[in-house]
Amino acid sequence: MKAYTPIKCSHHDFIEIACLHHYELNIELTSGEWVRGIAHTTHTNAIREEHLELQKANEKFSIRLDLIRSITPLNKNAMFGKQLFNDLSSDAF
Repeated sequence: MKAYTPIKCSHHDFIEIACLHHYELNIELTSGEWVRGIAHTTHTNAIREEHLELQKANEKFSIRLDLIRSITPLNKNAMFGKQLFNDLSSDAF
């Protein structure tokens, strides 16, 4: 797996809002996979990689933030819509 690359601060804002409101998210990963879960918190591991912790049913799991391509909240009246974090067609990241 590639070395961790911190995400933009503006992207952190959307992640924090999702966690604060426990939004259910559809998450597209840079691998092309899709994941769905309820946002709970973020954490940094021992090697300084940031992760989003989600819950689906009674199972908690985490996703490294730089592996997220986009998030879409599924909650009615969410404070934001789909957010593109990692545009694979761009070399900006």
